[in-house]
Amino acid sequence: MTRFVVVTGTDTNVGKTFVARALARALLHAGQRVIAIKPFESGATGTDSDAALLAEATGQPTPRAALVSLRDPLAPAMAAEREGVALDLDAIRARIVELSTDADIVLVEGAGGVLSPLTWTADITTLAHDLDAAVVLVASDRLGTLSATHCAVQVLLDSWLLPAAIVLSAPAQPDLSTGLNADALRRRLAPYGPCAERIVCVSRGEVETASRELAPIVSWLDVPAA
Repeated sequence: MTRFVVVTGTDTNVGKTFVARALARALLHAGQRVIAIKPFESGATGTDSDAALLAEATGQPTPRAALVSLRDPLAPAMAAEREGVALDLDAIRARIVELSTDADIVLVEGAGGVLSPLTWTADITTLAHDLDAAVVLVASDRLGTLSATHCAVQVLLDSWLLPAAIVLSAPAQPDLSTGLNADALRRRLAPYGPCAERIVCVSRGEVETASRELAPIVSWLDVPAA
């Protein structure tokens, strides 16, 4: 049975694509057949797009572009409205399932933060439920992440989604909190159960190095035996 994993973030530009690429490599090294999908992408196309980078990480022949590509760098619902594009989340979900046929794991990278509107009536929590997906939450290891991560975890729990893992991505410019946030979050999120202990820090730079740092997540996802 294919396992779906949604990779979402506390905000935009927190390292979701880098983490998704590294997690894809970690899963491949564990013997899993992996594809990675970007359902919605705004403001980027071609070889520099998130979707293209995800496909490069897995080596998949398709898809190599987002299922819906939008011109303006805005939340999908806003970008689509500006372009006059109708978004059908049911059709997107069906396409993701169709693409999953030969995969053990399907990584689905969201757009923006947890509540960023994919349509005016849905966000990534909607898609996670539709796919019965595990959720990996990505945050930046910088000042402000304690509140942002706590808020995102609360939103997920309110949506009946317990994060399978929380990944703190190294920021471009470290600050005094960088390297301290993981332990602080373990203490702050202790009442939330297992997710408080499933926090991993990932360095910037090479995807392969990051994939080794993310190796613990493979077992947390309860993936099928290779």
